[in-house]
Amino acid sequence: MARHRKILLGIVSFLPIVLLFVYMATFFRFFISLLRHAQEEDMLPPLVMENIAWMLLVIILLAVCSLALKVYFIIHAINNTAIDSTERIVWILVFIFAGLIGFPVYWYMRIWKEGLPQPLT
Repeated sequence: MARHRKILLGIVSFLPIVLLFVYMATFFRFFISLLRHAQEEDMLPPLVMENIAWMLLVIILLAVCSLALKVYFIIHAINNTAIDSTERIVWILVFIFAGLIGFPVYWYMRIWKEGLPQPLT
């Protein structure tokens, strides 16, 4: 795999974690603004809908990105001849149960380091 494709895949691998932090920031901003405008009843419906729309957008992006990465990395792990069958099963289970953390770890260990010269020991 070319270096620029590895870098792009690495950026995309970290994207679900970034989107999760964006969602959490949007969520907390929503509650802070809700508490700030609690006495202004005419302000609440537009405030709620605007914040819900942003949170839904981020969650949809997070879900689509995570699903696409899960499919890609599972297929990559299955087709990767550099790892044995036991490690392949472990990676697939990591993608299923700990995807957000597993994607960048697999990218670093099995894609980024692939083809790099190994240090002499």
